[in-house]
Amino acid sequence: MLTVQGVPRRLCDGSTRRAFLRVGSLGGIGLALPRVLRAAAELATQERSFGRAKRCIVLFLTGGPPQLDTFDMKPDAPAEIRGELKPIATSVPGVHISELCPRLARLANRFRIVRSVTHGDTVHTSAGYTMLTGVPHPQANSATAANIQPTANDHPHFGSLLARLRPPRGVPTFVSLPEVIKDAAVNEFPGQGAGFMGKQFDPFRIEGDTERGTFRLPDIFLPPDVTADRLGDRRLLRDRLARIMHDAESRAAFADLDGFYEQAFTLIGSAAVLNAFRLDREPESLRASYGSHLFGQGCLLARRLIEAGVALVTVYWHYEGPDDSPVWDTHWNNFDHLRNRLVPPTDQAAAALIADLAARGMLDDTLVICMGEFGRTPRINKKAGRDHWPHVQSILLAGAGIRGGVFGASDRVGAYPADSPVTPADMAATILHLLGVPGELELHDRTDRPVRACEGKPVYALIA
Repeated sequence: MLTVQGVPRRLCDGSTRRAFLRVGSLGGIGLALPRVLRAAAELATQERSFGRAKRCIVLFLTGGPPQLDTFDMKPDAPAEIRGELKPIATSVPGVHISELCPRLARLANRFRIVRSVTHGDTVHTSAGYTMLTGVPHPQANSATAANIQPTANDHPHFGSLLARLRPPRGVPTFVSLPEVIKDAAVNEFPGQGAGFMGKQFDPFRIEGDTERGTFRLPDIFLPPDVTADRLGDRRLLRDRLARIMHDAESRAAFADLDGFYEQAFTLIGSAAVLNAFRLDREPESLRASYGSHLFGQGCLLARRLIEAGVALVTVYWHYEGPDDSPVWDTHWNNFDHLRNRLVPPTDQAAAALIADLAARGMLDDTLVICMGEFGRTPRINKKAGRDHWPHVQSILLAGAGIRGGVFGASDRVGAYPADSPVTPADMAATILHLLGVPGELELHDRTDRPVRACEGKPVYALIA
């Protein structure tokens, strides 16, 4: 392919002269003009969108939200498919979402619904790994799902890839909160950390206090006798950390403690990050707009963290209180769960986050992603629930220049993609592209074998 170098100049359709010239020679081999123009437009999108997101917040709805009851409703399908909920109009003409999402409906012009994300893994833990890394888990659909645990050979979360390219500069690059997610509160999801890249690229983990609705640092960073108010005494905290390091260095569980130790000292030097914990400094009306629940306050903390300079924050779904299904795993009583504890707090928190970022002028260069590990079955089961269904799910993307509306489509019963299928690898590649991480970035695993950061390709039509 001929490549012509030069200063990009915008054409009337938004393409650049450079992009047009890069594909212009293809006409000589029989490529029709419309295809030349489409190729030029894609190349122009590639040029102007790379690195467009300076920051990123990932909202991960652990358990798998049902696409037919949230963002891809099928009101004309039979009752056993469409369920009890009704669609409502949004701020985008012709786009409808669940009646349980009135706040998001009003903001639909600020996010894109991707209705055609698809993979084939029905297991929570390994499917979560696939969505958080863009790589299929080697034990996908395993009959021994209970044995799926994080390993040192895992592919890294895309936040860890970003941490490698954006070393901490006074603040952590990658943060997660309010907990490490697990299946049935036992089996930890792989894909939440840096895997084979090493713990120095793991997320800086912030723990949620369910009873108080607040956040704290894990004991590995903050010894029990050192409160947040005492963090101003950096020397005291250094002494405590040094003692932990000395006491734990012989334990296998802390074989990679150097990475934690480095993260801790990054925190000590960051007044901005410590200040981000002070949610009480926000106006009460703004705090209330996010919701008093831990997920909502976690979204507010995420906004404060990226304001402080953190590049990527993952907020995992957390439900407080006893329940027969504390996550989005609605095998029974699907509609009761959705109405009473799942959708309203998600609608409240996600809408508040998008609106808050927009009001602060941060949404244009902040990418917001809302997704789970898979969707749910189109057909309602005998327990009024929906089961695991990875073949199609809906996710939301906002900010970083992404326009409102819908991308892709599922079939008439919301079971499989009918238009523009998007794989987790391609979604990961799109996210990395927006964050300025080239998918072809070469990594090396623990055996020094070269591994691409991502095997997918960015979906330029989605982010144009």
